[in-house]
Amino acid sequence: MTSLTIGRRQWLGGASAAIGASLLVRRAAADPALPAFVPVGGHMKSLKFRMDDVETGNTITEAAFRGHPTILYFGFTRCPDSCPLTMQNAAHLVSLLGNDGQRLRIAFVTVDLDYDTPARLKQFMAQFGPPPVFTGLRGTPGELKTAAARFGVFYKAPSGADSPDPVSGIGHSDATYLFAPDGHAVAVLPALPTGTPQLPQVASLVRKTLSGAA
Repeated sequence: MTSLTIGRRQWLGGASAAIGASLLVRRAAADPALPAFVPVGGHMKSLKFRMDDVETGNTITEAAFRGHPTILYFGFTRCPDSCPLTMQNAAHLVSLLGNDGQRLRIAFVTVDLDYDTPARLKQFMAQFGPPPVFTGLRGTPGELKTAAARFGVFYKAPSGADSPDPVSGIGHSDATYLFAPDGHAVAVLPALPTGTPQLPQVASLVRKTLSGAA
């Protein structure tokens, strides 16, 4: 259960500090009455990365998502709790959006490079929805470190995939980010990792990004 414990303790990591909203976001993780999202416009860096798309095997950058609102999440396929919950909620969000859901992009970045081969990550992503809406991203250690640092994401993934109970040593923050079609940061989304019943509010925000109002 390491991922969930560390994720909530480290909620939003450096990104929340940058916007001065760490207390609000931690409360949002435990209280469904609080906002489903926390705006970060102008306080967080734009979408930028370089990693492999496990569906195609090609190296892509943020340009692949240009023109689409994009949700970015860091996790790992063996995660027993927060990662599958976040992706299940993302799939529900796509459904809530109807036709607009096909314009959304959900990018899952693995932090477990030892275990999450392209084939394993591809299989994991297939549980939630097909590409191009759902994209599994896998980088080199350097590419992962750069992307995580850009968005204030905490992660810990010791090497040794075959060691006893390897999952217990893996941890990551549960921050889930929404970017506008032009790549600028819009909000963090506590509703996705926590399973709160506020996905309709997130859907409304996604529609605003599509119209250019967010």
